[in-house]
Amino acid sequence: MSKRNQFKQPAGKQPPTRKSTAAHTADAPALARYGWIGLLAAALGGLLYANTIGHQYCLDDYSVIMDNWVVKGGLKNIGTIFSTEYRYGAWNSPGSLYRPLTLTMLALEYGLAPEKPWLSHLMNIVFYALTGGMLWLTLRRMLADYTPLLPALATLLFMAHPAHTEVVANIKSRDEIVALLLSITALYSIFKYFDHRKAAWLALAVLLYGLSLFTKESVITFLAIFPLSIWFFTNKSLSENLKVSALFLAPAALYLIVRHRVLEAQAFPEVYSILDNFIIGAKNSSEKLASAFLMCGRYLWTLVFPHPLISDLGYPQMKPVGFGDWRAILGFLVYVGMGVWALMNLSKKHFLAYAILFYLAAFSLFSNVLMTIGTSYGERLLYGPSLGFAMALAWGLLRLAKVDFKSQDLSSGGKASLALGAGAVILALYSIKTITRNPAWYDSYSLYLADIDRSPNCAKLNYHIALEEAKRGQDEKTSAVTDRALVEKAIAHYTKAIELYPEYHDAFGSRGLAYFRLQNYDKAFDDYQTALKYRPNDARVLSNLGFIYFMRQQIPQAEEVYRKAIAADPRFIDARRNLGAVLAMRKDFDAAIEQWKEGLKYEPENPTLNFYIGSAYKDSGRPELAQPWLDKASKLDPALK
Repeated sequence: MSKRNQFKQPAGKQPPTRKSTAAHTADAPALARYGWIGLLAAALGGLLYANTIGHQYCLDDYSVIMDNWVVKGGLKNIGTIFSTEYRYGAWNSPGSLYRPLTLTMLALEYGLAPEKPWLSHLMNIVFYALTGGMLWLTLRRMLADYTPLLPALATLLFMAHPAHTEVVANIKSRDEIVALLLSITALYSIFKYFDHRKAAWLALAVLLYGLSLFTKESVITFLAIFPLSIWFFTNKSLSENLKVSALFLAPAALYLIVRHRVLEAQAFPEVYSILDNFIIGAKNSSEKLASAFLMCGRYLWTLVFPHPLISDLGYPQMKPVGFGDWRAILGFLVYVGMGVWALMNLSKKHFLAYAILFYLAAFSLFSNVLMTIGTSYGERLLYGPSLGFAMALAWGLLRLAKVDFKSQDLSSGGKASLALGAGAVILALYSIKTITRNPAWYDSYSLYLADIDRSPNCAKLNYHIALEEAKRGQDEKTSAVTDRALVEKAIAHYTKAIELYPEYHDAFGSRGLAYFRLQNYDKAFDDYQTALKYRPNDARVLSNLGFIYFMRQQIPQAEEVYRKAIAADPRFIDARRNLGAVLAMRKDFDAAIEQWKEGLKYEPENPTLNFYIGSAYKDSGRPELAQPWLDKASKLDPALK
């Protein structure tokens, strides 16, 4: 036995012999022998998240769906979806994301079931279940030389891992689910091409990978995963490997070119906030790197021991550290150690080396080591990398049980039973954690309530729970306060957020609005002014400030700030509605109508704007023009009849 093969296999077992492509083709019935495992994986994925179908919109679902006029407009906005940044329809700020296929799916679903999130939750579950079945097919084919216990355990452990709750329970993370599903299906197609030598399989792989990129950009890392997989699990020469792998550069280049052209059309690049990524606050590159490795360690620990799970670990709950912090040193040593060991065993085609390299490649873009991204922590970012972890864990269980890695029988005696028993215990614990974590994702308020005690000094988490408390303390349509105690509780959370981050302009602006709802106009005015000191062009704060001027009969000042709000965000409908009202008061009806019609470009089914336009035509002596607008307004909202 060669030294290479001795290292690869446990307990002196003979390694599986690499088969030729023809042999793999002949073994197709054998590969299909345990197809029920794929069905089991799909069923497991569906059952674990069945309790999320009745959930509401939560967290980023608002910026991607409910507050996104492009997505809410359905497929008629598909041109805008493909020509603008990911959150273009939610706010007039530059972004760095381009995921048009994800938004297209969500737009279609919203068109079929407006403001009914059950359909999108159901589709998340369906795509996740499909991932389970497809993952089994891919790993079973890729690991054809290994015992089917290895891909079976890896698939089931992946499907049950609790770190996936944010991905499946939060509609927004459809991008994660579908991007990985398409990428692993592309990987499967590559191996089918090697089996049958039919170009159609290779063309399908390239197409699927291209679609995955337009779903979420992070699957660009599969440009490394594809050749790694071919190297580890086939006998293809390096030259053939590179020829096949190079084909995937074409869809990647296409995506990057389109993405660049879309993003460069923005007025200025996105600027990340310390509230989203505390690493931005690092004083120097050494501190930035240390902080990144600290969080790398935290991510890995979440995979190893997924409790407690949390939606936000932002500033100043987490602060930049140097390499004097033991956590940063440990994270650095663990990741560098894993990478060095895997590379040392690359030539030996050691399975654990593949699992480690898969994890490191898939996680690389989220690590903040290679580049700084818009967040320092998010469990959704572990979705793809967790597949590498699941493969490593499955290998470890089989290795400890001294299972024969070349046996093609699931029931290979007591050793297999030991591995399956340990795997079953882990699966049970994972499943319990997943099912019990899902209710936290029912809506934004339940999520923040579940997490605030786990991250009490996160300024952003305090701010967001305050938003939910304020929303629940007032009538949704009239904005009148219905629960004063709850609004005051929101003010307390806004105040804590400000104490944690004194330049938190959003918290000042939102606290000002809460004071306004409580009719404490002087405090509201002061908070608005402070918010504008830190962000002078905040359209929402400017519009809210204008309303106070309006109430004080300071009409010129109200008009001034409304115009500033529109200049800052031309798509801000509230500011246009209010400016139109000011202009109508001055009998400048045509100018008022112009503002309201501009607002209808972004929200054509807005009943108030239609009603205002009809009223303005009527008040200006043009009743023949007024009636169609008034009729449409009453149709959209019978209360306006």
